[in-house]
Amino acid sequence: MIDKPAPAAARFPQLSVARDPARMGEVLRRHLQPLKGKAFEVQECAIGVGYPRGGGGNSWAQMYIVRLREPGTGRERSQVVTGVMHSGDRTRHLWEELRRSDPEPAVPAASRALPPYFYVPELDMLVLVFPYDHRLPALARLIAGPPPQFAPLLLEWLGPGDWSVEAWEAKTVRYRAEQRATVRVTARARDAATGRAEERRFYAKVYPEDQDGEQVYRLVRALWDKAGAAGADFTVGRPLAYLSSLRILLQDEVPGPPLEALLDREDELIPVVRLAARASAALHLSNLAVPQRHLLRTELARMENVGDVLRSAYPLLRRDIEAIVRAVVAGLDEVPLAPTHGELRPAHILLDGDRLALVDLDRFAAADPMLDVATFLVHLGNLGPHVHRPGDRRRVVTRAFVEEYFAHAPIAWRTRLPLRYAMAVLTSAARVSRRGSTPDRPDTWPGPIEGFLEEARDALAGRVW
Repeated sequence: MIDKPAPAAARFPQLSVARDPARMGEVLRRHLQPLKGKAFEVQECAIGVGYPRGGGGNSWAQMYIVRLREPGTGRERSQVVTGVMHSGDRTRHLWEELRRSDPEPAVPAASRALPPYFYVPELDMLVLVFPYDHRLPALARLIAGPPPQFAPLLLEWLGPGDWSVEAWEAKTVRYRAEQRATVRVTARARDAATGRAEERRFYAKVYPEDQDGEQVYRLVRALWDKAGAAGADFTVGRPLAYLSSLRILLQDEVPGPPLEALLDREDELIPVVRLAARASAALHLSNLAVPQRHLLRTELARMENVGDVLRSAYPLLRRDIEAIVRAVVAGLDEVPLAPTHGELRPAHILLDGDRLALVDLDRFAAADPMLDVATFLVHLGNLGPHVHRPGDRRRVVTRAFVEEYFAHAPIAWRTRLPLRYAMAVLTSAARVSRRGSTPDRPDTWPGPIEGFLEEARDALAGRVW
């Protein structure tokens, strides 16, 4: 029997309020109070993404976009806040510990009108006001300006000179409270001796634990070295440095658009999809030593939890959901593991000249390579305006990926793809359900929940490719 965490709604009954924009707006009007000498009003609260924190289902984070208005000037701005909930008494204890150890954390000047964090007792929720994050303290420093640790890097990057940073723009492109953040930095430096100015753009990834950042840095270095070999099918952003004191990994920007940007360009899409298939196969056959492993029992427990989420959201379809979950859990077996991206999707593959670059490698691990293939195919199926009409075009594009991939990877792996694809389809459906989407929203793939279930059944029956 698989041990599985209880659904989030059972562990955190306050989610019924936490996912309601009107009720959360009232909660934030009561608790999000301006600091002394400041004034603003909470105008509106929009629900952002919600996601489990860590393993075991013992924590949940819910993001919000809050519209604030200054009553004197009428100026408005948006503010991201994240409500973090832990099981038991951990949330309140965390808040009390923060008040003792970090009563006045450093935050950028633009954020000083707001408290960096506060506690909502009726929801047992700790609210983090971006960019403050007690587990990612370097994030606020990075946004405020160049940390002192960057000075020696400028000399290394720009060469001899009396360099100083005269402009610094740090834009957060991805953030998960207490987990990690990705910041795109554009820095302009000037040499005082010659007056010469240089601009550098790079990505800074902030981690909660030193070992996490160090491990990803070593992995990216290994991939960068492999990508430098003649005839390599993929590359990665060049690793620049890992700053252990800040838990920040620095990588060069990869030029070129993401594959996601080409999903509506039918004449360009098929050749690029075939390139992506070759790059994926090359990664899976690269024989890199990867310390992290995706355990099958953990994946199956997640699949069971996905079934619970969907049954709770769509009780009338309970039998259909259970049948697919049972087929996936019964059909998957232990297999030889290979290096996998872990979150392969069109947004994480960039066009770098005549090669593709893989980005966002935080979930890189040894796993069944069909995990990557299935995840990519599910996201590839979301073809722009055709999202609600999964017809021939989607099949043609995904079939092209599958054909090209197995022209370069062991054909024996293909027998596992239907099970992995059905698993990925249901996971995508559960993600839609978790963020509060309704079954008929026009921006979800492939539409109503019945469409997800039909796609999963077709995969299991061998009718997809």
